Amino acid sequence: MNKQDILQLADQNLAESVREMARWNSTGEIFEQHDLLLTCGADWSPATNFAICLNNRQGRSGSDLFNRIKSFYAERKSGFSIHIRKHADAELESILKQENFYLIADAPGMMIDKPFPDKRLPEEIEIRHVTEESGVVDFSSVTIQSFQSLGLPPETGAKIFASPERLLKPFHDIVVAYDKDQPVSAAMLIYSHAIAGIYWVGTVPGARGKGLACACVSAIVNDALQRGAPFVALQASKFGAPVYRRMGFTEFTRYPWYMYFKK
Repeated sequence: MNKQDILQLADQNLAESVREMARWNSTGEIFEQHDLLLTCGADWSPATNFAICLNNRQGRSGSDLFNRIKSFYAERKSGFSIHIRKHADAELESILKQENFYLIADAPGMMIDKPFPDKRLPEEIEIRHVTEESGVVDFSSVTIQSFQSLGLPPETGAKIFASPERLLKPFHDIVVAYDKDQPVSAAMLIYSHAIAGIYWVGTVPGARGKGLACACVSAIVNDALQRGAPFVALQASKFGAPVYRRMGFTEFTRYPWYMYFKK
């Protein structure tokens, strides 16, 4: 698969993850045009409302895109985030810098197309694929605790995952690692556009440094490749990037993440 195909498929999977996050909440809103996706999620926080460009071809100017994004969220009196595709959105990113948007992360877009070898886990650790709401509740608990390290307020996390039944979908693969039946690590995979994307990888603070997140990621990557996905993509956090590199993921672009906070 050539580089352009990888970029296009990874972009589309990221956009689908943004749509899915809006669908998890009964008040979620999705507005989409040929070149722009705008969503509103659980509350006014920029951590739940996302904009991402969809078109790789030359079209509307960066200033036009910026004005449409700001207008959409101004009408809703909401903060918001913008996912930048480093390979396609240079003009828009330049405007965000000029407007002093807050750069949350310069996330590497990374991929892997080979399975991981089986690795024995300690006897007290079990990785389970989520098939019931109780498993989603455990996944949510791990995620809310672990993402506080990245600045996600727990009350916002609780709103994002307030409807566990909405996460039980055939194109989601959620795994949770349990230590003596206590949920301690988790990861989610979303299938779309012929590939799979990894999201919401985390470990509760007291269980870090044991390779549990790597075990969760390995499990969902191997399942995805076995099901026929040509590769698995992710956007790495500052904590995750060095771990993923050691695991064998390779970087193919960057996805800077900017936030605007409601004033």
